[in-house]
Amino acid sequence: MGLIVSEVYDALVEAGASPDSAKAAAGAVPPADNMATKEDIARLENTMATKEDIARLEKQIAVLRFGVFTIGPAILAFMVKLTFFP
Repeated sequence: MGLIVSEVYDALVEAGASPDSAKAAAGAVPPADNMATKEDIARLENTMATKEDIARLEKQIAVLRFGVFTIGPAILAFMVKLTFFP
């Protein structure tokens, strides 16, 4: 049992629970080092993309697709023309 789990176990036994029941209940409590703190959640929220960020990225991808599939072939055709048909 971890530190927090053993404290829960001790508190339950002291409160009158049987050792087996206290052990089962304490085993269901996750250790504190596996729990997220408010600071952890705030840090995660600060690094998450917002809907506005995603919309901005989608617009940039649309512009890149336009360039690759529209302007790119035109430039390639122009270069081929200059190379083979001066």
